[in-house]
Amino acid sequence: MSQCNRVLVQRGREDLAKHRSRRQRKKLRIGEFQELGFSVFAELASPLNALQRDTLIDVFLEKCIEPNGMLFGGGINRDLEGYVVANSARGSANEQQRECVRAWLAGRSEFSAVTVGPLVDAWYGHD
Repeated sequence: MSQCNRVLVQRGREDLAKHRSRRQRKKLRIGEFQELGFSVFAELASPLNALQRDTLIDVFLEKCIEPNGMLFGGGINRDLEGYVVANSARGSANEQQRECVRAWLAGRSEFSAVTVGPLVDAWYGHD
């Protein structure tokens, strides 16, 4: 999607929020019902075999994601890549959760570079 189209879509979403009932805004997750998430990318320091990748993703989920009330969509192939949202029916990831994920990944010797994206609209704000 081009930058121009993104601007038009964002403006269109803002306009939609202004002209919708509370029930519709909630259903569409816009306006005060917007839900936030963030992207995660971590470069592996060295290649891992399938068993090592499975073990690492399990530890990531069990020690970092689940105890902090988050869900992760993604995995590890050549690198770890995915998207994180709050583990609640109507909720958003927050800055503390972003920092928790960043710190956990940066503290692991298996990763050489970690990038945690900004909080964005989890339903409409990413490509």
